[in-house]
Amino acid sequence: MSLDQLLFELTAHYRDRGFPDSALVHLRWTLVANTKDGSIRLATAYPNCSRRVESLLGHFKRCPQFSDCSALASADAVFGFACGYRMRKWSNAPTSESEVKANRLPGANNAVLAQQAQLLHLEHKLDLYLQFEIARALPADTAAAFTSSPKDQGTKDVACEFLAHAASIGKKISKVVVVAHRYHFERCRLVLQRMSITGVPTRNQYSGFDPEESQPRAMSPEEMIVNDFASMAGMALDA
Repeated sequence: MSLDQLLFELTAHYRDRGFPDSALVHLRWTLVANTKDGSIRLATAYPNCSRRVESLLGHFKRCPQFSDCSALASADAVFGFACGYRMRKWSNAPTSESEVKANRLPGANNAVLAQQAQLLHLEHKLDLYLQFEIARALPADTAAAFTSSPKDQGTKDVACEFLAHAASIGKKISKVVVVAHRYHFERCRLVLQRMSITGVPTRNQYSGFDPEESQPRAMSPEEMIVNDFASMAGMALDA
């Protein structure tokens, strides 16, 4: 019974986030196939994927819906979180720091996110705090206030870098516009909420996929939803 309840909560949560029905069905049957005796065990890019079903009940909540675009102008900055990447040249360790610096390219997703960040900067004069894949796709006439380290890291670590830089220059951050893929936004918002930061979305959130995507978990809604579930399940341990 508890698995049925979890699946019900997951469907409402991910439907609120805009995932298509094909991804919802994929997640449902992935969890059904990988749950035994009340325990979910998944092999994904994220750790902490071995969880008791009952420990996740109530964790995947309905998502707030945003419609007031006036919140954009009152934000303190833009925080941009990357989605995927392309590789200039492949190796056996594409996420190693040396390979990331030498061969990681922004790709189509981050090019769109860079455009959104630039527009917010021009329209609202907001400082840009960007994950490096997005920053590398900015036009030459637009500068980021801060760019994350050129290495493979998760949303929380990138947000910590943004806030550490802001603190180092005495900049107060309490509300930010989150530039992120539509399917990634809610997790970004929740990560920031735990840091006492309010995150609001951009207009017309991007939900496309790069046909030349190199990051496995960003190749399709079906891949993204399973990996997002694993990451969100991991966050439940820290709650």
